[in-house]
Amino acid sequence: MRESSKAALGGIVAALSVCIMLATYISPLLVYTAPPFAGLLLIFILKEIGYSWAFGTYAAVSLLSVFIIADKESAVFFTFFFGYYPILRTFLCEKIRIKPISFLTALFVFNVSLYISVWFCTEFFGVDYSEFTDGGRAMMLLFVLLMNIVFVAYDYLFLKLSVLYDKMLSGKVKKFFRH
Repeated sequence: MRESSKAALGGIVAALSVCIMLATYISPLLVYTAPPFAGLLLIFILKEIGYSWAFGTYAAVSLLSVFIIADKESAVFFTFFFGYYPILRTFLCEKIRIKPISFLTALFVFNVSLYISVWFCTEFFGVDYSEFTDGGRAMMLLFVLLMNIVFVAYDYLFLKLSVLYDKMLSGKVKKFFRH
């Protein structure tokens, strides 16, 4: 694939990802669902172009999200985890052939990223997590548990979409951009 085609594909995926992130204006529920779906679009880049372009696309979407998305919490969740997770997971699947170890490594990274994201949102963007602290430790543990359930579902969805992409679209995107 020519460099101009790679740049075009990267730009298309970045634009679509930012559009998904902009959906947080529609509903507060999308604060936690938009970042994972925006990150899933990186499958196109990973499968057709490679890691370096996927990382560049992730960086572009992260910067744009932080600057133009009003809901900074959503931008932080994309930047600190869901944006780079497809790159990380693909790398882990290639390097660690033992699936449970690969998954546990990803789960560990997710929990560290979740902690950093909550801290970053609180310290730098003034996101109020008082609903968790008012409810005590149990509410914060419930939040972490629910986010881990979301992560497991996201990981499953990512792996299934990756296989589906390989079966149905592999090579077709490159072929489209050749002409």
